[in-house]
Amino acid sequence: MITSTDHAGQACTLTHNGQPVNIGEILEDFRGDQYRVTGGQAPHKASSSGKIYTDAGNYYPTVFGCKWTPTQGA
Repeated sequence: MITSTDHAGQACTLTHNGQPVNIGEILEDFRGDQYRVTGGQAPHKASSSGKIYTDAGNYYPTVFGCKWTPTQGA
């Protein structure tokens, strides 16, 4: 499970279709290309969407249909 702390100090988890994303998972972007997830960073300010790191570079989470959500129980 990929977790990170956002701008407000809240622990967040990177999710895809409501499920946590794991390092090494293969995700498909909006073009149909597949990439291996290597990590991520939660939003650094309120207007940011954060980043997802892949074997081909860093992207906005929406490129893969992902989002950062507050970690349950944190």
